Amino acid sequence: MDEKKVLKPIDEILSDPWQVDIQELFKASINEPDEIKKNLYDSLYTYILQKRQKDIINRPDFII
Repeated sequence: MDEKKVLKPIDEILSDPWQVDIQELFKASINEPDEIKKNLYDSLYTYILQKRQKDIINRPDFII
């Protein structure tokens, strides 16, 4: 498989965390029987969630 064909969609997914359906990643992680794929979905879910949290925290109007 051509590495560039694989990496481009991954880069597109990770470039804008707000365009990813995080619920679908969570469901895929929960329902995946293959341990390697489950770990991949879980890692993607965690990464997207962290990116979204960072975006929210860095907003000028964010107050704790």
